[in-house]
Amino acid sequence: MSATLATPRADAWYADLTEEQLWQLYALAKRTRNWAEVARVAREEFGVGRDISSSAYYRWRDWMREQDSDRRLASARAAVLEAEEMAKKTGISDEAMITAYKSLAADAALSSGDADRASKYVLMAMALRDREQKAAELKLKTAAQKTKDDQLRLAREKFEAAERRENAARSALGDTKLTDADKLAKMKEIFG
Repeated sequence: MSATLATPRADAWYADLTEEQLWQLYALAKRTRNWAEVARVAREEFGVGRDISSSAYYRWRDWMREQDSDRRLASARAAVLEAEEMAKKTGISDEAMITAYKSLAADAALSSGDADRASKYVLMAMALRDREQKAAELKLKTAAQKTKDDQLRLAREKFEAAERRENAARSALGDTKLTDADKLAKMKEIFG
């Protein structure tokens, strides 16, 4: 997945370079870690007409590092969504997917030394774990809210029942047709 780069400042030495050229220079910068070499390639191969100071180069490299991080996260998110869809279709649990991604990350890091692929797998596992954790938190909050709602409903029912008993008692006490014995019997009936 190719995430689009953020727009650089108009006065930046790299403002006129294409996205592909920027990524090529960044790959070179990660390999060589030599700003003069990257500046030379930018001038000779990509036609950058400005002098590139070391401070401008390091600002660019930091900016590219952020872009690379964003691109990796976007790529990992897309891969997670794709993997989730496949997992849903086949009935694989999130926990099994997390374990698989951890294994793939370890394999990529240890056997092939592919740090990019390993980090993608780690990010995918982390995204699944986060989603799983958020779902569990939401489930707990929903259960807590249901408990609160049930308690509120029960309290309301008790209050309404007490109000009905009070109204019935007032009505019985105010009924002039009933004798004191009848009123007492009604009170026992109302309040138990």
